[in-house]
Amino acid sequence: MASGVLITGCGSSGGNEAKSDVVEVWDYEGQGVSDEAMKAAVKAFEADNPGITIKRTSFAFADLSKSIIQGGVGGEVPDVAIIDNVDNQNFASLGLLKDITTDTASIKDDFYDGPWSSTQLNGKTFGLPMNSNNLALFYNKDMFKKAGIEKPPATWEELAATAKKLASSGNAGLAISAVKNEQGTFQVLPFVWQAGGDIDEYAKYGGKALSFLKKMIDDGAMSSAVANYSQEDARTQFTTGQTAMMVNGPWEISNLKDVDFKWAVAPLPKDVRAATGLGGENIVAFQQAKNPEGAVKFVKFMASHKGVQTFCDISGQLSPRIDLDGKLKLSSDANMNVFEKQMEDTHSRSYGENYNKISEAVQLSVQEALTGAKPPELAAKDAEDTIKKLLPKK
Repeated sequence: MASGVLITGCGSSGGNEAKSDVVEVWDYEGQGVSDEAMKAAVKAFEADNPGITIKRTSFAFADLSKSIIQGGVGGEVPDVAIIDNVDNQNFASLGLLKDITTDTASIKDDFYDGPWSSTQLNGKTFGLPMNSNNLALFYNKDMFKKAGIEKPPATWEELAATAKKLASSGNAGLAISAVKNEQGTFQVLPFVWQAGGDIDEYAKYGGKALSFLKKMIDDGAMSSAVANYSQEDARTQFTTGQTAMMVNGPWEISNLKDVDFKWAVAPLPKDVRAATGLGGENIVAFQQAKNPEGAVKFVKFMASHKGVQTFCDISGQLSPRIDLDGKLKLSSDANMNVFEKQMEDTHSRSYGENYNKISEAVQLSVQEALTGAKPPELAAKDAEDTIKKLLPKK
């Protein structure tokens, strides 16, 4: 099992504390503001729940999910974990997570639909949303002004026209991440949802999305190199002035503080509807928890108004809760506010226990379409043939 860094809870009940009063938590929030946010939230929980102590072990991001799966096989899992929301359904399908449907039935409407859906499997609840993020459009205001463009694009048609107008001298109008990994899926699926559908009809809606993106490449508005761009690569293209716009998340705002141009953030342009991808973390309790009662208490606290606000005000992440809209410290920042307002348009990548294979099929179609290996419509049709066999039965 991958090793983690032990971080004890902020409170203490003394040396005679019973083991049942300890809640063991695994996370990957062990550095920077995320660690500060976790420590503050743990301190608040322990103050509200005298006698319960949180024992944290923090892993590297890439190690946590492997450690959970390995621990499940060996019966060595914690009481609670904070996980990437895209992993929630997979862990639930493996029988690792505690069904908390009854414990949380009354709070469903506290959350945006996107984050809530990421906790669901077969009509049951296996976690709660703790924080969120999504994708928006960053644009170079100086380049826009020089080109005589007064406002960011709000539709696909405007996006294509704006990107084409801004592309010149080897520079692109738009950069996205379409690399063959989960980042590529995360960035391309919003175009599928904006087209008006979902992956159960990927031939139609994926075909439309991929055709739109390929035409932008063919028109010179976007570089064919996006098929290899990570989200970090898209940011580099933007910060070095090699592209006028990029699709990216709120985590990039701190990376743009020292650029020598003015920039801003706008909602992702829409086609049939507005839509963006959902990222962030959920908090889950384990079926084999040694302290199931304490585990559920901590899960519910961390997803409560107080728990989410405590964590997000320090970490700078978005709230999955509707009642915190406009009430976080980040809400006063105009760029962060764009992401916050988009929470109502988020879609989760919640497609059942076979999601990893579904994502791989999407990634392959993106590569085939954007590199010209296949016509976009055919790439999408071939992907749908694979995806339909993997989706949960309705």
